[in-house]
Parts: sequence; C-alpha cells; structure tokens
Amino acid sequence: MHPFLETLAKRPLLADGGIGTLLYSRGTSGEASFEHLNLTRQETVQQVHVDYINAGAEIIETNSFSGNRFKLANHGLDAEVWKINVWSAKVARNAREITGQPVFVAGSVGPTGKLLPPLGDTDRDSICDAFKEQMEALLAGGVDLFLIETMSSLEETALAVKAARNVSKLPVIAQLSFSVEGHTLLGAVPEDIVKLLQELGDDMPDVIGINCGAGPGPVFDSFLRLTTAIKSLKIAPNRLTFSCLPNAGQPSLMGGRPMFMSKPKYCASYIEPYLRAGARIVGGCCGTTPEHIKAMRQALDQYIAQNEEHSSKDESKETAETKGVGSLVTVLYNPEAIENTVETASQKENAKISLAERLRRIKQKTEQDFYISVELDPPKGAGTKKITQAAELLYAAGADAINVGDSPMARVRMSSLATCQLLSQRIGVDTIIHFTTRDRNLMGMQADLIGCQALGLHNILALTGDPPALGNYAHATAVYDVDSIGLIKIIKQLNQGQDIAGNTIGAPLSLSIGCALNPTAQNRALELERIKRKIEAGADFIMTQPIYRKSDLADFIEDMGGCPVPLLVGIMPLHSSKHAEYLHNEVPGITIPKHIREEMARAGDDGARVGLEQAEALLAEVTELIEGTYLVPSFGRYDDMAALVTRLKRSRTIASSN
Repeated sequence: MHPFLETLAKRPLLADGGIGTLLYSRGTSGEASFEHLNLTRQETVQQVHVDYINAGAEIIETNSFSGNRFKLANHGLDAEVWKINVWSAKVARNAREITGQPVFVAGSVGPTGKLLPPLGDTDRDSICDAFKEQMEALLAGGVDLFLIETMSSLEETALAVKAARNVSKLPVIAQLSFSVEGHTLLGAVPEDIVKLLQELGDDMPDVIGINCGAGPGPVFDSFLRLTTAIKSLKIAPNRLTFSCLPNAGQPSLMGGRPMFMSKPKYCASYIEPYLRAGARIVGGCCGTTPEHIKAMRQALDQYIAQNEEHSSKDESKETAETKGVGSLVTVLYNPEAIENTVETASQKENAKISLAERLRRIKQKTEQDFYISVELDPPKGAGTKKITQAAELLYAAGADAINVGDSPMARVRMSSLATCQLLSQRIGVDTIIHFTTRDRNLMGMQADLIGCQALGLHNILALTGDPPALGNYAHATAVYDVDSIGLIKIIKQLNQGQDIAGNTIGAPLSLSIGCALNPTAQNRALELERIKRKIEAGADFIMTQPIYRKSDLADFIEDMGGCPVPLLVGIMPLHSSKHAEYLHNEVPGITIPKHIREEMARAGDDGARVGLEQAEALLAEVTELIEGTYLVPSFGRYDDMAALVTRLKRSRTIASSN
C-alpha cells in the first residue's frame, strides 16, 4: 500500500489552505497566471508552502491548479505546460525539505475550463490528453499523489481520474465543488457522485470529496448528502475515503478585491462535524490562510486525542450529532397556514399613492403608519406556487409589499421583474424590485425600467449587484456600465421624461427609488460617502442590510448627520445558534454581536422563538430612527414571519390610536 494511503488509514490528515489566496495577498495580480510564478517567483511560492507546513498541514498541494494547456493558453503559456508543472512539484518538495516535515505533496489538477458536448465543442480526447500532459509533468516533478479539485462536470471528473490512473499508480483524490444551494456549476448534486463512482468502477479515486464553492456550513450540508448517498454502494472498507475542504465563507468585494468572511476559529469549529460525518482529509480552500490551518490543526489534534477511540460510533448517532449545522437553502413551508387573502381598506388606500410619497408622509409624521416589506427569493425555475403562497400569506397578515431579489448572490433565478409582475397580478400585493446593473447595459436598463412603468411596477431598489465571480457562473460577463449611483441617476432622469442621453421618452415615469445601506460595513468612510452620493443622485428611501444591534444603525445615522430620507431597516430573525454563527462568519455584510450569538446558543432548541423575540425587541428599540422595516424570513418560515407582521401592524395601530 502507498505510504499516503497507509497513513490515511491510521488517522485523518490535514491539508493546506488557499494557495491563490496567499499569492494574491502577497502582491500577485489577479489577472496574472499564478502557475507561471513557479518559474518566475519560486521563492514566493515556496514560502507559501512553508507557511502552510509550519501551520500544521500534512498535505500541501502544488501551485498548478490552472496548469493545463487550455488554461495556460489564456496567458500565452500553453507551450510551458511541462516546465510549469514540473517546477510546481519541485518547489513544493523544496519546501518540504526546508521544513524537514514528512508532508505529502499533492499534484493539483483543476478543470480545463472547456465544456464537453452538447454544452461545448471540446472533445473528450482533447480534454483527456490535457490532463495526461499535466499529470505526467507533475509525476516527473515528484508528487506523491494527484489532487483533482474544484470540478463541476461529472464527465470531466471521470476523464481526469482515468487520466491519473493511466499515468501512474499514485493515489488519487477527486473533489467536486458545490454551491450554497448544493449543486455544481453544471447542475450536478452530491447524490450524482454515485453515478460517477459506478462509471469509474475499479478506476474510482481513493478519496472522494468536496472543496471550494461555499463556506463551512453549506459544504457540510453537501458533504452529508454525498456520504449518505455513497454508503448505498456498499464499497469495501478502506477502498474509498472522504475529504472536505471548504472556502472561508462567501466572499465580498472590497476595492475590487475578494474578501472572505469566515474567521479561523469558526472554520475550525467544523473540523469535528466533518470527521464525525466520515471525512479523513480536512483543510481549506479559497480564503483560508495559515492562520485558518493552524486553528484547524488544533481542532484536529483535539479530536484525535479525545475521540478517535469512538470513531466507529453508530451511524444514526453520528447523524443526530451533526444534524442542524444549518443550510440557508432549506425551504420549510406550511401551506396549511395560509388564510384567505383579504385586502384591507388601508392597503387599498395606500395603493393610490407612490411608495416614495407614502414613506415621506411617515417620516414627516403627517401619516401615522409603519411600512413593512418582506423579502422573498425568486424561484429557481419556472414554478411559482411556493412564492405565490408565501406572498398571499404575508399580504393577508398585513405586509405592505414583497421585495424580490435579482438573482441574489449572483446565482441564477427567475427574473425579479417577472416575479414581481406575477405577484402583483395574482395577489394585488405591492412589490419592490431589486434591480442590478450587473446584467444590463445602458440600453437594457432603461428598456426594463420603462417596462416596469408600463406593467404597473413602480418601486425599484437600485443595486450594483454581486459580481458573477461570486456566484455559480464565474465566467459570465458582468456589464456594470454604471453602478447603483449611476442607476439612481438614470431612474431620476427617466422620472423627468428623458433617457440618459437626454432624449425625450414622452410622459415621465413615476418610479420610487430605493437604495441600499450597510451600517456595519468594514470601510465605514466609503459607505458614508456612497450613501450621501446615492441620496444626492435622487434616492427616495433607504433599505439597510440586516442589523442586530441598535447602536450599529444609530451610530451610522449620527455619522451621516441625520438621515434626510425615509429608512427601512433590514431584520432577519435568527433560527438557531448555528444559523447565527453561519450568518456572522460566512455571509458578507452581516455582523451579529457576540451577546446575541451567546443568547442563541443558550436558547438551544427554542432558538426560533428567541430569534423572533430578538427581532421584535430590536424593532421596538429603533422605532424612532426608522419609517419601516423589510423582513427577511429564515428557512422559509413564512408562518412565523406572517405572525410577526400581524403583531407589528397591531402594535403600531394601537400606538397611533393612543
């Protein structure tokens, strides 16, 4: 048996973190070929390996992820495939020699970036040859095993594994990448890996697993699905083991630079759940650093010391212990909770005035009201039953509007415009369209905005939009002719009867313009500057990112010198301690104070009720600062959200009557 497999059979191993993350942080341009550094900046690459070894990594991967001929051709380096990959292995081996640690060098092999028919026109033989070419070079450089990673296509993964088996008898790790929603870029789900293993038969890899795609929480969900499905194959013990290497949460862009949110301690907290669920290799991917790996090392050592004698626990008990680590994509909806939709007199009256005017009256105290919108994600497909039922329930409870995301987190969903039109037609509920500049050029933006007016959709939340690189179509082209500030200016001009070029459009539009605000933004000065520019450009109202502490909002408003336009505060009730930790550590733009997370931890199984109470209490605290709220349901708990809407409306009615 190969020494790597012998060691893996004895104990779990820790892999390194994000190589590209460190190279980028140390001055490498995001447009450059990181693999070319194996020839031009060997000491820099070597130091990355050394830092991960010193942090406790037992497996280091070569700097060769995009080292195939197709990817290198993008940089004019396709003639350098052999040299780049040989030296990627040599540099990693040199790092091992320098540290004197008995680590394993894994030859990193990523996807080719090409699509097989019918989606693309690159044939199987060409892709297989590209993998063989790269792997032969890595073998010549002296790697101990092959690490096939971040794959989206089951077919391409199979080709890569077969190429590795053809080239040598070295151990093979194969890892696919699943999104927050639990699927690859090409639509495969964790259960589909069973098909991959069945196709490979005796050629199956020695380790199968997940890397990249999402942070620790969602990756854990996908990992459980993967291991559960594979158990049905009844593969011989020790023939196949599992790996799990998540990103450090979901990235956000700051100054054009991707920033990953999950701290080392949080990532390390998932080591034990991964291991109990069956992982034998753990580590990190994008966004993880030597600090993350050091924290994981401590967690792994603790697990080995305290729990390895219990590694054969009953499967059902393992599942119970790991249950509830949380996924934000699980939809729990109770259609029986729906009541008959009854349009109230106040809803009918309010429909006669614009949202901008209504919020202005609330701010000026000429109207005693409190505006409530509830955010719903548009459907992934063409089915609209669930979102329609949810909107009916919330509207009947007293919600003033439903606001709908525009392919949030750069993940493909039904058009927000189409979704809002359907809800408006079928229910009569007012809607707020999240409208991004990511997917539309100047012509498309104006065409859609004019279309909104014609369809009777008058409320727009102007957003720049998450870059495609953060979503499930990383290679999609973003437009960004303007940002959200430019979009506000365009809408303002359309409201004056002219397009952005100054051409008349006939009658002016009557669109109410909302803008976004993150009171807990890391770059506070930039956020202050941008919100002032948004207001100057013509924003009628503000909608904030979810907050969990009054001071976060109050301090920001004070720094603004007061808020000159109506403000709707974002509220996302927490569901559990795991939910709180996930949001705080993995979701960009959301910060949850320590005392709130501690309160959720104490709540245990009563977390959903406590989370709603926290949300209601926070709204009571900030009431003098706001004109309303937009609520974000957690885990599709629309019945709970409807009850909260009813209570808020009732309490405001009582207060105004007094």
